[in-house]
Amino acid sequence: MKKILFALISIMTIIIAQDKNPGSSPKVKCVVSGDQIDSTEYSSYKEGKVYFCCGGCKDDFDSNSAKFTSNANFQLFSSKQYSQTSCPITGRSIKASKFVIADGLKVTFCCNNCLGKAKKSEDNVSLLFSDATFSKGFSPIEKKIKSKK
Repeated sequence: MKKILFALISIMTIIIAQDKNPGSSPKVKCVVSGDQIDSTEYSSYKEGKVYFCCGGCKDDFDSNSAKFTSNANFQLFSSKQYSQTSCPITGRSIKASKFVIADGLKVTFCCNNCLGKAKKSEDNVSLLFSDATFSKGFSPIEKKIKSKK
């Protein structure tokens, strides 16, 4: 009984903490199910890690990662393992005033033409985070190596 009560209090604390930061990044979701992730369930993907809610979803991803490419790329960006470096449609320099919010994340473009394509799309995540567009517009964030003193 004490374990259940402790678990409920922990969950409520997490929910309350998330509600206090409405401008924060969207929650990282399992790329297969869309559920909350378990940080111990992940696969190496590109130059990062993709997280899952359970071992079953990890197995599904590992057996056919191509089926989940857009969601996996989106997760790399939403978990701050990758950053946007250029327009995902053309690969050109981006302008801060040309952007859309794709599933809670700001994605910026080079021109009104690219912005218009994104606005017309019924599924921005699939359009902007496919392998073709992801490779044009996003790069891994370099990890700082801590030196020993």
